[in-house]
Amino acid sequence: MTDRNEPTLEDIERERAAMFRPAWIASLARGALPLGETFWGGFLGMQLILMPLWLVLVVFVPAFLPGFGWWTMLVFFVLQAVWTLVVTQAVVRVAPGARQAGGWRWVAILVAVLTLVQVLALFWMWLTGTL
Repeated sequence: MTDRNEPTLEDIERERAAMFRPAWIASLARGALPLGETFWGGFLGMQLILMPLWLVLVVFVPAFLPGFGWWTMLVFFVLQAVWTLVVTQAVVRVAPGARQAGGWRWVAILVAVLTLVQVLALFWMWLTGTL
């Protein structure tokens, strides 16, 4: 007798292997993924990529190439702002239809919008020299 969970486990393994690849990112940007994957994978999962990039762009590059410090900060802030905007619009698109999430779908929208406002405010503060 075969394990009835084997196809499900294979589906899960296939879905996990697709995460953080170009097709997955495109699906996320279109709002075609479930809310949990959009919110947690889009925000927190991508931070596992963006934070090491931050370390390289903001700490190491200026330490070894002092003339590039401002430009590397600009690259990081632009990437962070664009990505946060992409994920926020996807969460706002997906969350209202995620009825199984109950009230947490509205919390996801609130957190996404507040995160976007924070990123844009920090970017503005950095550009104007008040950070």
